[in-house]
Amino acid sequence: MEQSRALGEGPAHDRPAAPSCNRRAAGARYARAWSSRIGVGTVLLTAALLMSACADASSTATDATHIAAGTAATAGAGQPASSAQPALELAKLKQLAAEQSVAARVPSASGMTEKRTRPLTLRDSGIDGSMMFARDVDFRVTGDIGFMIQDMAATLSPAHPGQPIVFDDPTNVTINVHRGQVTMDSAKLTAIFNRYLFQYQGSPLRNMRVVPLDSGSLRITGEMHRETWVPITLTGSLSMRSADELVFHADHVEVAGVGADKLMQAAHVKMADLLKVDTPIARLDGDDVVMQVTKLTPPPALRMSITQIETSAAGVRFTLDDRTVPIIVWPATMPARGLLIQGGDVKFMRSMPMNIDMAIVPVDASASFVLDLYHYREQLAAGYLTFEETGALDVHMPSYPTLANAARDTTAQMGSANARYNDSIIHAQQAALAQARLVWQHMPHTSSTASAARAIPVGTRAAFSASAMSMPGAAPADERHSSGPAPLIHVENVDFYVAGRIGFHVRSLDAQMVPKKPGQPVDLDDPDQYDIHIIGGEVIEPWPAMAALFNDYLLDYAPRSLDDLQLKPVDGKLEVTGGIKLWNHFPGVWLPTTMSGTIVAKDERHLVYEPTSVKVLGVPQAGLLRALDIPLASLTPFTRKGVALMGNELVFDQYTVFPPPVLQGRLASATVTDEGLVLKFKRDGNLVAARPPAGVSKSFVWIESGDVKMFNSLVTNTRTLIKDSSNPGVMKFDLYGYRRDVSKGTVRMGEDGGLDVDLAARK
Repeated sequence: MEQSRALGEGPAHDRPAAPSCNRRAAGARYARAWSSRIGVGTVLLTAALLMSACADASSTATDATHIAAGTAATAGAGQPASSAQPALELAKLKQLAAEQSVAARVPSASGMTEKRTRPLTLRDSGIDGSMMFARDVDFRVTGDIGFMIQDMAATLSPAHPGQPIVFDDPTNVTINVHRGQVTMDSAKLTAIFNRYLFQYQGSPLRNMRVVPLDSGSLRITGEMHRETWVPITLTGSLSMRSADELVFHADHVEVAGVGADKLMQAAHVKMADLLKVDTPIARLDGDDVVMQVTKLTPPPALRMSITQIETSAAGVRFTLDDRTVPIIVWPATMPARGLLIQGGDVKFMRSMPMNIDMAIVPVDASASFVLDLYHYREQLAAGYLTFEETGALDVHMPSYPTLANAARDTTAQMGSANARYNDSIIHAQQAALAQARLVWQHMPHTSSTASAARAIPVGTRAAFSASAMSMPGAAPADERHSSGPAPLIHVENVDFYVAGRIGFHVRSLDAQMVPKKPGQPVDLDDPDQYDIHIIGGEVIEPWPAMAALFNDYLLDYAPRSLDDLQLKPVDGKLEVTGGIKLWNHFPGVWLPTTMSGTIVAKDERHLVYEPTSVKVLGVPQAGLLRALDIPLASLTPFTRKGVALMGNELVFDQYTVFPPPVLQGRLASATVTDEGLVLKFKRDGNLVAARPPAGVSKSFVWIESGDVKMFNSLVTNTRTLIKDSSNPGVMKFDLYGYRRDVSKGTVRMGEDGGLDVDLAARK
């Protein structure tokens, strides 16, 4: 019964006349006639074949029309109404729901609660502000300007509602301290007085040094300008004049080493008569130096209520309490040393964790930890990040003084005379930020981005220049968007799994990830939210992966006609073995079946498998099927999303046959090899491919441009490299399981904001 031609071939005059259409009677007569000549299994099959041939004409026509229409559109996109959703998709939906519930939470801790004031979106948690906890952290704004935090509970608030907290732009953030204890030692107090308050052109004081004493006093030395520079020493105490004003009162004054108290008393001379100090931060009022608490350090603005001041040789210790947090109750994830930030959206360079749950911890847990806000990028680039599957992350940083750049950060610029404080510190920070933003926002001059840039008037483009962006307090650009094309992806020498065992070996592939709703970022956690447009390349579908596509996905429904399919190449053809049930149920057991045939690219979208040999129970059946003019589709009806049995051909729609996301590419060829089914895609000359950085490994995934949401973090104008440093061969990447795999490895962020994701299990 073997045949060499396709199942549907054969001259019409060789075919028998159509049998009687009484299916039971015809089947019984056929079975009785042949029962003495062939085995029972073949009798059952033959009777079934005859009964199939006698199917009602109207029913046959309807089924054929349904399959053809469904496959023509999406190769069976319309599944049978009775079939359940595959377990693989249900599991992904359950996972996505759990992740979305985490993203939707409203954070609350230690009596503090943030509120959602806007709808939750892929770009916005809807929450303004973040809770911040800190303990045992030497927090520096820049240089020695800062304070040692023993413990603190605070809220970070953006200056512009609806914008995220931007670590790179402290001028747009306010720290509202609710409770805590902080200490300023001699170096920190000196830095505030000498480098910030009085380091400006025309200042009446210079070379200031502040020393706290065990007596509870402060000794301030320096030089005052009285036609020439004269040494001066002030000894006094700190106290609060009001909730907003901190006062240093001089009890003892020495000028050029000589006590001047009695002389000044006799002459009714106050310090304010000797010195002209009237700045936005400090002023002389009699013998008191009155300082604005909220402006005592460079931005970010500090709002705190000082309830107690204790001075000793170790420093000045401030107790802070605005009466809103009776006691600090540390969240369960609070590190022993470091910071914890929860709730709201916080942006680091290109990346913005949403509804953040982030700890900042020292790399060396046993050493003191200095965090320098204006230089955090250098600390972050020298450290690494680790993620939990839930999206929580830890930022591991070295202490700033251990970095080489810290030793060179000794420049003492003068502030402007108009500002009357050292505003050059802020301008330098903002200028560095402007230059960094030019890097983060830069896009290659592709045809699409270049034309878009030419469409912007020159005057408008100038508004985004470094000089314009360096103005402190300027309204920020939209931190939640980038203006480039949808994300481009390049995959090189990677076993790329969509889900479970279903996937490809990618030799080299260029593609673009396109969100279904224009303007949205690509959400890697939601495969139904975006499509993958293949620009060009070559992949291999290994036979075990293709078998998994059937057994774990396409055949995950009941009742079904096919089961446990296995595939292997034989002499350039594809051999498929498995079980069949006629019409999904007859005869009630799986009949072992073997098919052999060719698989080819029918057009740029569809693949066709056409068996030229069919064996059931080891008995060749192709000739009989041809003789009776019975197509396989009438015996084993099979129509699923992305695949349908049409006549004697199994037609695959490569757009939809795989689990989401949709893969759209222009097929050039399909070749059966020992490794698997080799698929080559025509290159789309209308799209520009990604350009991986030089020197990358031989196996990697590179994502470039556009906005991508990974975990709970939005990455704008992304530059992300995914690799596995522990694997010198082929990296495995699992799209549906990327959270699991990344959570075992480490992520490094460069000073350009790019992400280097290493899947190697961290030690």
